[in-house]
Formats: sequence, C-alpha cells, structure tokens
Amino acid sequence: MDVLTIERLDGSIFRVNLRRLDVWPEESTPEWAEKDYGALKLVESAGIPAPRPLHLDTAGELFGCPSIASTYLPGRPWMPTEDSHRWTAGLAEAAFAIHSVTPERFDLSRLNVQPRDGMRNRIDGFRERVRGNKLAAEVYKALARNLDRIELLPPTLVHGDFWAGNTIWSRRRLTGIIDWAEAFVGDPRADIGECRGDLNMSHGPEAANRFSDDYERLTGTPIRDLWFFDLYVGINALLNYKLWLQGYHDLGLRRLTVAVAGKRLRIFVRRALDEAT
Repeated sequence: MDVLTIERLDGSIFRVNLRRLDVWPEESTPEWAEKDYGALKLVESAGIPAPRPLHLDTAGELFGCPSIASTYLPGRPWMPTEDSHRWTAGLAEAAFAIHSVTPERFDLSRLNVQPRDGMRNRIDGFRERVRGNKLAAEVYKALARNLDRIELLPPTLVHGDFWAGNTIWSRRRLTGIIDWAEAFVGDPRADIGECRGDLNMSHGPEAANRFSDDYERLTGTPIRDLWFFDLYVGINALLNYKLWLQGYHDLGLRRLTVAVAGKRLRIFVRRALDEAT
C-alpha cells in the first residue's frame, strides 16, 4: 500500500491510497482486483466507514499490475496497552455495522457465498496441515464432528479478516475499516471469532470477552455456539501465530512475545474445546 500526495492546481493537497496487487500471485489478477473493488463499492453504498473507491486499474495499464486507488483515511491502526474498553466497544460497533449489510437490503451477488459446504471445505483444508500439532488436530476433529450440528445464522456481509490491524483510528475514534479482499457472504460469527482470537493473543481473554459482550449488547441477543467459531479461526492461528507476531510489534505491542501469545492462544482454544459436544 502506498499513499500518493497530489497537489491540485489551486495548491490544495489531496491524498490517495494506491494498492498494487503484486505481493501474492493469487491476488495479482484482474478478477481479484474487480472483487476487491466491488467490495469497496458495496461498503460505500452501505455507509460503512472505509476507503472510498476512486479508480480500478484492472489490467495494470497505469501502475504495472492490477491496482486500486481509494480515498486516504486519516489515522492509523491502534492497539492501546491500557484502558482499552472504548477500543473494544469501537471494534464491536464496526462489526455490527458490517453485519447489518444483508442480502435483503443490499445486492451481495458479486461476493462469494460461504454456506455450510464452504465451511466444510475450509475445515477439510486443515486435515493434512494439522499433522504433528496435537492441539490443532484435536481442534480439527471437533470442527469436523460438530459442523453439521451448528445452526447457521442468516447470512450477512462478512469482512473475512476482521481484526484490529484492519481498522483505522484517529484521536481514539474509529475512522475506517480496511482490507476488504476476503469479504464474503456467510455467518457473521466468523468475524466475531476472528477478532476474539486476535484480541486474546494481543491483549488477553478479558479484552476478547469484552468485545463479544459489547457485540451482544448491540444485537440484543446472545451469540450462540461462539465456541465453534473460536475454534473455526483458532485452528489457523495455532498454525500461524508465530508468523503474525511481527504484525503486532509493528502496531506497537513490542513486548508481546511468542511464548505469551502462544500460551494465551492455547488457553483460548482449550476453553472452546471444553464447550464442544
């Protein structure tokens, strides 16, 4: 991601985010760029705070690869190390806004739909990867055993990678949600589990529980089978959390160690397994 500073003829300054899709081969395609741009158009129409799409360079004619230009959001990702109650409440409000976008109110036809079979395919993708990791293998078995027993919620827009690092804050106020490339239509609890797992590793179980409690107050209903979605995202975290640590350090949590993050994650997953049937 680059920020372009443009000086207009009248001397005023205009900043633009430029996202060049040249990092991961699977994302460096016109189809991926169109999907990402379409998601930005959708969230703009829904009034969700996010970068506003300005230009789609599908073929890379201007920037050498498929690219998206969008408005610049003031601020930066924020991970407070103390007094985080307002922060977790803001994250819950952001998640609630995302999940208020439903097929009944908006055209979500351009997004991938992840029904139960899609969730099954994702879980099956971990079958070989969990070999050699006893806890991850236990999580895999619990997910496979319980998927058909879980009653899925009516589908909504799902961010797909909802964690604090994909939110922008200015003066302790959330100004936008970024990185919509993984957005899909499915069960909103996938976002809740994703954020809970992240908060548990970065700040501990109190922050994770406070976030989901705040979300429940906004929806007015308890989050059923939350343990399943903690496991649904926890299995990937068990396999990759060591790689994610640098991201936490870049966001200011430089004292967070692999040992602490790993211990928190294992406790988080064990608690969810204890609730599994």
